[in-house]
Amino acid sequence: MKIIDAIAGQPKALLLVELAIWLALVAWVDAITPYRFTMFVFYAAPIFIIAYRFDQNPGLLAAAGCDAIQWYANLATQPYGNDWQTTVWSLLTRLTALSFVAICGASISRFHEETRRRLQALEHAQKLEHEIVRVGDREQMRIGQDLHDGVCQSLAALDCATECLKVELEKSGLPQAATAHQIQKLLKETTIEARNLARGLVPVAVEPDGLVTSLRSLVTNTGALRHAAIDFESRGDVEIKDTDVASHLYRIAQEALSNAMRHANATHVTVSVIRDSAGLHISVADDGCGSAAQPRSDGMGWRTMRYRAKLIGANIKVDASSSGGTTVRCSLPMQALQPA
Repeated sequence: MKIIDAIAGQPKALLLVELAIWLALVAWVDAITPYRFTMFVFYAAPIFIIAYRFDQNPGLLAAAGCDAIQWYANLATQPYGNDWQTTVWSLLTRLTALSFVAICGASISRFHEETRRRLQALEHAQKLEHEIVRVGDREQMRIGQDLHDGVCQSLAALDCATECLKVELEKSGLPQAATAHQIQKLLKETTIEARNLARGLVPVAVEPDGLVTSLRSLVTNTGALRHAAIDFESRGDVEIKDTDVASHLYRIAQEALSNAMRHANATHVTVSVIRDSAGLHISVADDGCGSAAQPRSDGMGWRTMRYRAKLIGANIKVDASSSGGTTVRCSLPMQALQPA
């Protein structure tokens, strides 16, 4: 098929000249050889190429022409003599076979064209999907940066002002100092939550080891907020130069950890990042009730996890232990770790 594509890829005028020369040589060889030696394949080849390149009708016309050329080339050696009925039957039989070749060539051409269009449409759809996700991630990063630079700074300023107010009230011996202290405590807690939220929206640093750093920070912050025992382990050279891939892996681990905390009622969770000869493996294992292993098919979180894994060429699966607990594993092949 590669030979046919190479021939059919030539300019149409040049291709027609080459096919004409080919048919002339075939007709000459056919004329000097006995009738019992068929040249059907050599007549069929240019018909197939014409139908493949120029569509079915030109191929059928070429089939009729080749049928006439073959009849004329064998006129001197054919054994039918003046039996016109046998001659006509031979012409029709040969024309039918050559027409079938033309139909096959045109059909294969249409199939290749349709396949090419579908592949182009699929590639275009995949590019749009990647761009949509990138836009969403960039918007999240912008919101996270604005949250860190705006809200967090304002809360820090309010905390400073409240501290000054508390000191003044304490100096004056007023009982409202205790209220000011309580307000300052709430402001500190709110500031911490806002900063953790900002870090969650801007998760992965640009450095090659940003994924490990961000996941370790995620585990620390989640454990502090949820008052749960969460361990983190990393083995191997976990360096990802493609920040888009690192961001998707972080979001998958983040959603899996969130599911373990919210739905599985887990008291102990282990987040691990391991790189071996097969690729990169991220797992989130909990000791919960196992409900996280039975996600709703229409759940936004699980659909997002599967979608992100598909975008980067990773595999994701959920295993439930008979004794309780759920493990979410995301495996990224070695070739997918290379930057695009």
